[in-house]
This record gives sequence, C-alpha cells and structure tokens, in this order.
Amino acid sequence: MRRIFGIELRRSNAPALAALLIAAGLAGLALGGNLRLAEWHIFAYMHSSALFLLLPLALAGGAVLGRREKRTRAAELFASTGRPNAQRLLPGLLALGVAVAVAHLIVFAGGAIWFLATGSYTNAVTVLWPLTGVLVLAGGAWTGLAAGRAWSSPLVPPLVAVLGLLLQLGFSELRPPGEPTYLANLSMLAQPPSYAWEAITGRALLGYAVLGAGLIGTGFLLAAGRSWLPRVAAAVLLGVAGTVAAVVPGKAADTHYRVDTAAQKLVCAEGAPQVCVTAAHAKLLDEAAPQVRAALTLLAKLPGAPTRAVEWRSDRVYRPGDSDWSVTGASRPGPGTVNFDLGLEGGKLGPALTEYVVLGAGTMWNGCPGGQDLVAAHAVGAWLMDREELTGVDDSLGYYPELKQQVAPTVRALRALPEKEQIRRVAAVRDASLACQEDLLPILTGRASS
Repeated sequence: MRRIFGIELRRSNAPALAALLIAAGLAGLALGGNLRLAEWHIFAYMHSSALFLLLPLALAGGAVLGRREKRTRAAELFASTGRPNAQRLLPGLLALGVAVAVAHLIVFAGGAIWFLATGSYTNAVTVLWPLTGVLVLAGGAWTGLAAGRAWSSPLVPPLVAVLGLLLQLGFSELRPPGEPTYLANLSMLAQPPSYAWEAITGRALLGYAVLGAGLIGTGFLLAAGRSWLPRVAAAVLLGVAGTVAAVVPGKAADTHYRVDTAAQKLVCAEGAPQVCVTAAHAKLLDEAAPQVRAALTLLAKLPGAPTRAVEWRSDRVYRPGDSDWSVTGASRPGPGTVNFDLGLEGGKLGPALTEYVVLGAGTMWNGCPGGQDLVAAHAVGAWLMDREELTGVDDSLGYYPELKQQVAPTVRALRALPEKEQIRRVAAVRDASLACQEDLLPILTGRASS
C-alpha cells in the first residue's frame, strides 16, 4: 500500500493539482490587497475565502484522476482483479488528499511565518480554520474523482468545476436583499469579519468540518460503491452533512465570529502623552503615535483636554446594519482619555489619522448608542486644525453634499466670535457629545441658548 501510494503521489495529477491550488491561493490573497498580511484574523479570512475558487479546482482535479481508468481503457482489467474496489482506489484518494492539504496549508504557513517574524499579533486557535479547509478541499477532490469514474467524458472536469462555482454563487446570492440565509454557509465565500479582533467561532469551524467530512464520505462511497446501496448512503450522508453545515453556524455575524480579547489588549507607545493601540494593530503603533499625539496637542486648546488616547474597540461583534458611528458596545473612554479609530485602508494607516482623532473634539468613538451630528463634528475638528473643512476623512458625511456644504460656513461663523466664546462653544459641543447628546450643531452656532 505504501509503495502504491508513493507511485500515485508522484505519477498521478496530484502534484499538478497541488501546484495549481498554491498558485490560486496566492492569487486570491494578492487580489485581496498586498496578500492581506496586515491583520491576523483578516488574513485567515482571506485565506479561507479562497476556497470559493479552490473547491471547484479540487473537484476538477479529482475528476481528471477519476477518468484515468476509462481513458486508458484499463477499467475492465482493474475490475477483473480480486482486490476490493475501495482498497484499489485508496492510494489515489490519499494522494489527492495529501496534495490539497499541502497546497492549502503551505500558503497559510507562509503567512503565519511572516506574522511571527514581524512580531505581529497571532493566535494559535486560528490554525483550525485552514485545517477545516483541508477537509473541504479533500472532500471536493474525492467527490470529483467519483464523478470522473462515473462519466469518462473529457467535459466532466470543467463541468464539475463550473457546477461547484455556480452552486456556491447560488447559495450566497439567492436570498432576500440584506437578509442572511442558512444556505450561505454552504458557500466558501463567507461573510468577512468587520474588525481585526473578530475571530471565527467554534460553531462556524464545526460547520466547515462537517461539510468537509460529508464530502469525503460521499466521494468515497460513490467512487468505491458498485451497487445502489452505497449510492443511497452517499446521498443521505451528503444531505445530513449539508443540513448540519448550513444550520449549526447560524445566520448572524455574531454566530460566525467572536471577540478575541487577546487581540484587543492595549499596547502603548513610550513617552507622553500616552497613545495605545490594540495588539492586533501593534505593528502600526510607531507610525500612528506621532499623528495621534498631534491631535492631542490640538485638543489641548480646550479646558479639561484628554492626556491619553486609546484605539477604540468593541465588546461585541459588529452586525451588518449597525451604525458605524453609534458603535454600540464600544468601550467608554475613561477620564482624560479619548478613543480613536485608526481609519485603516487595506490594513494600512490612511492619510488623515489626526483628522479622525479631532472629529467632534475627540468624541466620535465614545461608545454612545445614538447617531452623531457629523456637521458639528467636522466643524469642530476643522476649527481645531485651523481649517475651514477636514480633508481625507471618509465617513458618511460624504454621502450628503448638502450637509457637507454647511461645514465651512459654520467654521467661519465660529471664528468670527471672540476667542473665549469660540472655546466655550467647542468645549460645550464636546461635553454634550460625551453625554451622548445627538443634536450638537445648535450648541456650536448658539441657537441652543436662543
């Protein structure tokens, strides 16, 4: 058995399939932007979502090997031997399994080594995600092999690949607008985590594992079975595994992801004023600290100004439909502390970190459950930076041109007042925002007291 397995591993299409999957996996990461080597949990998601394309390739690779006996006209010869069908097929199946496992894990291992070498945040539990992906790919390859054995046409490999892709698209897209469905769990293009501290849950991993095991069992029964009984058993197994894989992970974002408290642990820069970011973004601290300290210097114009800044984080998973600005579940800043968001673009700091911190005089990420007065927040930030408006800030105000046009006139009107009155109004806006008051513009313009 070992000798035959070695021959299959060398002479079958297993090495070619492994090379193809490695190339496709790297391409998927590259299309995600700089191979997505910025944040550990986001990298793990991007690596896993490549299964959307890798699974059809595994199906096709298995079908190519499954066609081998009929393509070489050796099917009758092998059928006449005394060895059980399952025993005869096992070396080829194992060769496919090893090939897809090596291909999938080697890409993840390369990324993990890079994270470890750069001192970035990592979590060993996340390794379970690519391991469940191995099961899915192996199941796809074995199911494809069964299809190739059943139909020897050269059209079978591309057909099963297209079918695998279309089924996943159907599972993902056939749903009411904005409504998640259980069937979406059967697509490898899963919903992404919203923040770098959101890690995959055990129930989501269980869903992948059950689906992969179901495909493996189905492929083996269909490939090795010679009667109707194993084919019926294969259909039942696939139905049960598919149902469990669809239902167990749930439909909501907070059933697929959990808050990784270790990724939220604060890492602080040396010197004063103190600037801290989460462990998930620790490698950005040296770049972010000067810009955040510049914002703290600007905020020092106000009485009772903060002397410490920490990256905003939430005690729960973000669910689509939640307001980015309400940040329900966010940690409330302590006395003398301002929360801030890094404003990342593709895992890198954007050009307007200082502007993000001074929005609303440092109150935009204070954990209030309601909405924010963006006109007042931008006007206050522009006043602190001695500008008429803030540039480089990408928030929802850009979707409302009529509101954005109010910022510059509001700043000019504010600067026309005596300096003490300007400071008083800006400080009043800050205090009202910290108290979760939503209507701030009247305070800034003086209409609140009229």
